[in-house]
Amino acid sequence: MYTIKTVTALTGISTETLRAWERRYHTITPVRDDKGRRLYSQEDVERLNLLASAIRQGFTISKIAKLNRAELQKLVSTHETANVNNHERYFVQFLDALKEYQMQRCEELLKHALIAMDPLSYARDILLPLLHKVGDLWHQGEITIAQEHLFSACVKRIVLSMVNNMQPFSGSKPGILFATLSGESHEFGILLTCLLAASQNCSCFYIGPDLPWTDLHHASDKLKPAVITLSAVYTPPSSFLLENLAQLAHETPHSIQLWIGGPGALYLQEQQRLPERYQYLVSLDDFYNKLAALIVRGQA
Repeated sequence: MYTIKTVTALTGISTETLRAWERRYHTITPVRDDKGRRLYSQEDVERLNLLASAIRQGFTISKIAKLNRAELQKLVSTHETANVNNHERYFVQFLDALKEYQMQRCEELLKHALIAMDPLSYARDILLPLLHKVGDLWHQGEITIAQEHLFSACVKRIVLSMVNNMQPFSGSKPGILFATLSGESHEFGILLTCLLAASQNCSCFYIGPDLPWTDLHHASDKLKPAVITLSAVYTPPSSFLLENLAQLAHETPHSIQLWIGGPGALYLQEQQRLPERYQYLVSLDDFYNKLAALIVRGQA
């Protein structure tokens, strides 16, 4: 069973909205503990996530509150299919602009999508697929390294601008440090997770790629984050990276959690070579859920 604070973190629905939905529309009926506090089941959380997804797609709660689980799933799925088609048209527009070096148009398209979407959907459904599509075009010889670098610079500029606008450097939310270790030059993963953390008002310390573990350890000692988030892309990872991961894990206090994602981290996880201090991040959604749980524990 989940408390209302946990449900708020897992669904993104505020406590005030949850109570209003229960009172006005009887969307769910949580049980109460012996002190009268609401407790929600896993089924309640899944239903609330479906309702939240439908509302993000433009439906009003008054129109969907009485729908059962199957009806909500069908509604959300139908519109997600439409969204996929819309996304494909968007990708064509963006990639056409990139091929013609129309970087102002690329930036406009990225900003328009950001305004229209929540940060998780923007990162997962727009930026991540674009990264793969741009990489595929480069491998196929359809764009140059210069165009790929311009794309990366454009995304980095927009994401870090949003991070600076959204997140404070003080407050009760946990601090998260983002970096990659020496030899890992790809920073897309830590950029996207930084955006998600900032959207939850965490204090984000974005250091960037290709950092010696000693420098990262020194920074964490001074900044004292709750979590260090890393990314490892190259597969198979080098023995040098594995040594750095082990050194960082050994020297970092256990009060600081170590999270890592990316293909290189997946390889180490599957080979059972990832140092046990590290929590492997399966996806952006997994990062978002771990972050929500971290925030809830911090508020308890």
